[in-house]
Parts: sequence; structure tokens; C-alpha cells
Amino acid sequence: MRWLHIWQNNCIDTAVLVGTRFQEWSVDEYLSDREQAERLKKWWRENYRAIVAGIVIALLLIGGWRYWQHRVQARSAAAATLFKQMDEALTGNKGADAVKLGSQLIDDYSDTPFAAQAALALARYDVGSGKPDAAMQQLDWAIGHSRDESLVLLAKLRLARVKLAVGDAQAAIATLDVKDEGGFAAAFADLRGDAYLKLGQTDKARAAYRQALAKWSEEMGDKSLVQMKLDSLPAVGTAKAAAGAKKP
Repeated sequence: MRWLHIWQNNCIDTAVLVGTRFQEWSVDEYLSDREQAERLKKWWRENYRAIVAGIVIALLLIGGWRYWQHRVQARSAAAATLFKQMDEALTGNKGADAVKLGSQLIDDYSDTPFAAQAALALARYDVGSGKPDAAMQQLDWAIGHSRDESLVLLAKLRLARVKLAVGDAQAAIATLDVKDEGGFAAAFADLRGDAYLKLGQTDKARAAYRQALAKWSEEMGDKSLVQMKLDSLPAVGTAKAAAGAKKP
């Protein structure tokens, strides 16, 4: 029986020890949770201003971005409407109305792509109306304000044509002097040949026409006119020989 008594005492001691440890663990966990809560409260007191400010700034940025997008879309839609009205006026031979609408578009919506397109359309109208100076002003505006590289090249090509038409071949050549002609390389070379021919520089004209033919693509249509201009030039050295023969 003695061994049974000893076993009972050992069980009691073990239970007491386990209970004591459990109480210690519970207290430790309670203190640990309480300390973490206090630390969290302290961290929040020290940083809540920065967090709230960051949230406010983020909301303002999102709201500002959405407002800007809405504004850009609204202005683009209004500019598109004006451009359509201007185009209809040009088609209907209502030049005065077209000029008024185009001018409004350029003045009020210069930051939209439709403004530069309107300037090109008005320049074409001015050329047809015998107003080359007004046309050159419109084309200069498009070149200076458009962000579309292809549209800028097209405006420069048309500006050079107008300058050549008014007899300023040298200015036309200067206008055609660009680093990258893009998809207009053949048209630039062709017009450059016309300008050199106007100046009597047949060798440079010949080189320009040959360059135009080399860069001509099927999408540009028939190139026979360029070939005719090239074939009509005097043979190499003929012009120089004729000029020498005229000297006494």
C-alpha cells in the first residue's frame, strides 16, 4: 500500500506543478498581449498623422487624376465636334464659316490634336483661295504646336510647296532640311528636286529625283511623273558645256 500512497503523492505533485506552469504561461501570454497592445497604441500615437496624411494625399491624387482624365476627354470631344463642323463647312463651300470654326478650334483647343489638323485644313483652303501668306502662317503654327511627328513632316512638306509656288526655292529647300523624313522621304526628295531645278541646279535636281524614285513605294501611287521630270533633264555635263559655249 505504501507504493500506492507514494504514487498518489507523485500524481498530486505533478498536477500542482502543471497547474502552476499553466498559470505562469497564462500570465506570460497575458502580459505579452498587453505589452504588444501598448506598443501598438504607442506606435499609432507616434505615426497616425503621417498615415492619415498619406491616405489623404493618395485620395487627392486619385481624384485629381480622374478629374484630369475627364477634362481631357471632354475637351477632346468638344474639339472633335468643332473639327467635324469645320470640315462640313469646307465641303459645303462655306469658307467663312469654316475659317471661323477652325480659328475657334485653334484658339480654344490648341492642346488637342484636332487644332493642328484644323490648321492644315485651313492652310489648304487658303492656298485654294489665293492666300499663300495666310496658308504659310497656318502651316508654321501646326509645325510649332503639333506633337505628332508625322503631321509635322506633312506640314513642312506643304509649307515647302507653298514657298516654292511663290518663287522662294531656297526657302523651300531649307524647309525640307530635316533629320528624319520618315515615310515622306520620297515626297521630300521629289520636291527638293523641283526646288533645285527652279534654281537651275540640274545636277542636284537629278540626284534628288533619283533619290525620290529609289524611295518611292507602291502605296504612294504612280511614280511616272517623277520619272518624266528626271528624263527631261539635260544629260550630265550638257548644261555646263552649253554655259561654256555662251562665253566669248
